[in-house]
Amino acid sequence: MLDIRGVQVTFGDTPVLRGIDLRVDDGEIVCLLGPSGCGKTTLLRVIAGLETPQTGDVQIQGQSILKIPVHERGFGLMFQDFALFPHLNAGDNVAFGLKMQGLSSEQRIERVRDTLKIVGLAGFEKRDVAQVSGGERQRVALARSLAPNLRLLMLDEPLGSLDAALRERLVVELRTIIKQIGLTAVYVTHDQSEAFAIADRIAVMNAGRIEQIDTPESIYRRPQTAFVARFLRLDNVFAVTRQIGNIANTEVGCFEIMGTAEAVLLHPDGISIASDTTDYSIEGVIQERVFMGDTYRMRLAVGKDVGLVFKLPSSGNPVPMIGDSVRVTVMPEMVIPLTTPIPPAPFPRVQRKGE
Repeated sequence: MLDIRGVQVTFGDTPVLRGIDLRVDDGEIVCLLGPSGCGKTTLLRVIAGLETPQTGDVQIQGQSILKIPVHERGFGLMFQDFALFPHLNAGDNVAFGLKMQGLSSEQRIERVRDTLKIVGLAGFEKRDVAQVSGGERQRVALARSLAPNLRLLMLDEPLGSLDAALRERLVVELRTIIKQIGLTAVYVTHDQSEAFAIADRIAVMNAGRIEQIDTPESIYRRPQTAFVARFLRLDNVFAVTRQIGNIANTEVGCFEIMGTAEAVLLHPDGISIASDTTDYSIEGVIQERVFMGDTYRMRLAVGKDVGLVFKLPSSGNPVPMIGDSVRVTVMPEMVIPLTTPIPPAPFPRVQRKGE
C-alpha cells in the first residue's frame, strides 16, 4: 500500500535519512522505533508531504505522491500534544476536517457521532475538550484523525504526554480501533513497550537508517545488530575478541555461533541458575537485585567492569542476595550473533512530558 524507495533527506550538511527503503502492506501497522534524532519523525513528515526528500520516492498503491499537496493525500496525522482546538467542543473538533472536505451539515453530524462511538466517546459531541481527561482528549484527537475517509493514519508519539498506566491501556485500545476499521498505519515512538504492543512489524532506526525490520517477537528474540540489542535494553552484548570457525571468544567465555559476528548477545531470557559446571556456565557475584513484581532483575559481576543481566522468578526458589557467589548457565540457542560492533555508549533515557 505504501512503498518508500531510497529516500534521502539532508538538512544543510547533515544527512538525516540515508536511503530509506520501507514497504507497508494494506491494513498493516508499522512502527518506526528509535532514539531521538534517528530520523523517524522526519520520515513520517516525508510520507505526510511536510518534508521533500532530495532523492527517492514515496508511492501509494504504485503511484508517486511526492507532487501531491499535503491536503490532497487523504492521510490522517495525530501528534503527541493532540493539537485540539481549545475553543471548540469535542464534536466540532472532530468535524473540522469534514468541513474542509465540503460535507453537508447532516453528513458531518452523522460522521462525528459514528466516529466518537468507535473511539468509545459516544455522546461526547458537546463536551468541552478543556474539561475532559487526558485519555479522553487523546480519543478526541484520534476521532478527528479518523473522521475523514483515510488511506493512511500516521501517529507521531501519540501517547507521549500521558502517564505510564494510561499509556499502557490506551496503546492496546488504539491497536484494536485501528484494526477494527482496517486502516493502514505508521506509528512513531521511542518506547519499545508501545512498539511491541501496537505493531505488526517494527522498523528500528539508527542515524537515518533502518537497522532491522521484523515482527515484535523476532525483533526481541533475534536482534541482528548490537545497536538493536542495546536499544531494546538487552544489555548482555559482548564483543567478539577472536573467532575460530564457529567458536566466538568473548570476555565472559567462548560460545558456538553460526556465521561470523562482531559481537554476541547472551539473551537474558536464556540465562538461569546452574547447579553444576557446563560448557556455557559463568561464575560471578551478585551485584544488583531489583524487584520487578513477577521477577527479579539480577546483575552478575563476572569481572572488573563486566556484568551479566538476567531475570529470576520472584516466587518459588530462593533468590540470591547481593554479594552471593553464583554460577549461571546460558542456553546455546539464546546466544545471538550480532553483525555490527557495540555502540560506544548506552542510550540516554528520554524524558517525557510531566516527568
